[in-house]
Amino acid sequence: MSNLQTNALSTLHIFSKPLSYYSANRLENLIQATDIVLLVGDACYAAKQYRQFAESLFILAPDASARAIKLNNNDKVISYDEFVTLSLSTNQSITW
Repeated sequence: MSNLQTNALSTLHIFSKPLSYYSANRLENLIQATDIVLLVGDACYAAKQYRQFAESLFILAPDASARAIKLNNNDKVISYDEFVTLSLSTNQSITW
């Protein structure tokens, strides 16, 4: 779990749907540079589109594996245990 570098004042944004489900214009004003983006469920399919909000993304490993997602080198694949650690290490989390 040492690969989880977070800022205690950051917000964890958890997305479960493809970006087209949300208003991207609204999201870009709500996600700060210090925030963390985690993709779960079908959001894993849209990792390329979510990169506009975060330089590196966190992707839940079981969800990416179940969907046979090809990952980018900057993506950080995490386990459920690391998901819990990530949630506890940020100031707040928002599930979209």
